Amino acid sequence: MKFAAININLDSLNEAYGFPDGYSDPTFTSVMDRFLRFAEKYNFKYSIYIIGRDLEKDENREAVSRWAKLGHEIGNHSWSHYLSLGAMRKKELFDEVKRSHDAIANCVGYEPRGFIAPAWSTSHRLRDVLMELGYEYDTSDWPSILMYPALAKMLVNHFGSPSFRKILNRRDLHYPILASRNARVIRKGERRLVSLPLPTNRWRISVWHTTSFMFGWKWHLRLLKSCLNDVEFFYYLLHPADLTEAKDISPERRMNFERMQFDLTVKEKLLDDSLSEVASAGRQFVTMRELAKAVAERASCKRD
Repeated sequence: MKFAAININLDSLNEAYGFPDGYSDPTFTSVMDRFLRFAEKYNFKYSIYIIGRDLEKDENREAVSRWAKLGHEIGNHSWSHYLSLGAMRKKELFDEVKRSHDAIANCVGYEPRGFIAPAWSTSHRLRDVLMELGYEYDTSDWPSILMYPALAKMLVNHFGSPSFRKILNRRDLHYPILASRNARVIRKGERRLVSLPLPTNRWRISVWHTTSFMFGWKWHLRLLKSCLNDVEFFYYLLHPADLTEAKDISPERRMNFERMQFDLTVKEKLLDDSLSEVASAGRQFVTMRELAKAVAERASCKRD
């Protein structure tokens, strides 16, 4: 049996606006309610990666706690969503992961066991920190040549902001060419960490829901089918922007938000069609933690 997981990097409007006081973020209410309807329709549980600082607000904590009670996995997306996280010094990196780790554990009642770095900015130091904190898996590797145009677009989106210079201060710019495309177990002494790279086909082209907006439905569908065929441990990555509509954006806050040129009905159809394709591939829906467990079990059988 092959598996598929559906995960959400919860890049909030609250974070995009700089965590302003008194701001009520629709990411945690109406936007996520749209995503949850798809989980009900296709009968799966999301793996949702939370920015720890979002949990400073009571209403956000209540929403995340409710998702956990519904059975969705809650993972760690760092404390402040620093865009070159992997380039941090180890102590700062540890604090970014641990602070968010503790906030999530206090919110949902269990420690997160999965992590994804902001903008997939990873490094050996980050993996060391995750192993020290007992993480079971990391999904920060992006072994695709699509990283380069995506970084260029990110630079355009953040031009003039404090994040602009941080975007290129990475330690993984060689990953699109040299990193493994395959899920694997990384070991260091007695510790181990499952790496689940962004699903990438043999031509090093990745698929996640953003590619449906980048390439259009026809090419996205071809890419999605290609990765479903090529990637044994498959997952499909979503972002709140995929179901955020123009009225969710505060008009007084000037920001360049992705995908706002698409009507919500178009976005909902793109997601519905994509999830339908994953479901029709005959894969069993699981959480990312369950997917990582399957990778570890496969590796253990090969070692034996």
